Amino acid sequence: MLHDKYVEATSEKERQMKENAMLRRIHCQHLTFHKKLAAASAAEERERRREREEAGQEEPTKEPESDSSSDNQRLEMKPITADACYEVIRAAYTEVRKFQRSRDLYTSNAEVLGWTHRYRLEGEKLQYSICKFFPGRSAEEISDRGWAVMTNESSYKALHSRGLTSNLYDIQTVNDDNRVFCRELQRPGQNTIMKALLLMSRFQTGDGYMTVYRALDHDKFGFTGVDGPGRSGTDLMMNSRPPASVVWLDMFAWTSFESCSDGSGVDFQFGGEMKHFSADNAKFWMMEVLLMALRWESRTVAPLITLR
Repeated sequence: MLHDKYVEATSEKERQMKENAMLRRIHCQHLTFHKKLAAASAAEERERRREREEAGQEEPTKEPESDSSSDNQRLEMKPITADACYEVIRAAYTEVRKFQRSRDLYTSNAEVLGWTHRYRLEGEKLQYSICKFFPGRSAEEISDRGWAVMTNESSYKALHSRGLTSNLYDIQTVNDDNRVFCRELQRPGQNTIMKALLLMSRFQTGDGYMTVYRALDHDKFGFTGVDGPGRSGTDLMMNSRPPASVVWLDMFAWTSFESCSDGSGVDFQFGGEMKHFSADNAKFWMMEVLLMALRWESRTVAPLITLR
């Protein structure tokens, strides 16, 4: 009797695993379709803009005026070329591999919901990576989902803690796999806005996929930032706090998706480097990185827990 139930349960498990694999393949196909559709739409819009500029006249736009004026603000920079993106990618990939192969990493034995972390201090920089294995998944599938989350302004903002002010502005789409954003972060209780003109690039590696997030020289590209909504005179009189200072960060982060040779799943790593300045600053950002990873997992892999 028990043997029959065990056989039945095993058969049902195999059936559901096959069904889940099929659903994941279908979902991956839908993601690819939407990605191509978005790229085609962006290319069509760029072509229309070019035609309007050549004709010397502005055509009415179907988008809200606020979005249009915001886009005009954001495009005031020297465009980056695909060749320049590839140069950034090559250098970043070399740095990532150097870190991954390093033998002087401190490894924590503690696990938080399956996540482990490694880090090392190099001068004023804290280099880190947090890792987790996702069974029954493909590297391409998680890479595509992660890209969709990280390149969307609202979903990227939702990855951060509520007390942290975060903004992501779309600046330039070079091609399907290379995009430029302006990222802004502000810690609670601090009057400093940390900005970065950020290149997000994804590419295939020998054993999976990788995405790099590399700060560009904003002065080189003539980019001064995205102006936020101004404050009225009344607001300024009521708020005695001085305007926030701006610090441009040399940010570097990356995600790696490596498929296991036996097809059992994906080894995922989220790493990067930051200036630690102080123990308090390093502790705050490492906790924020872990919370981001948990929220990222809930959005791209499967719901985990609700973090507020």
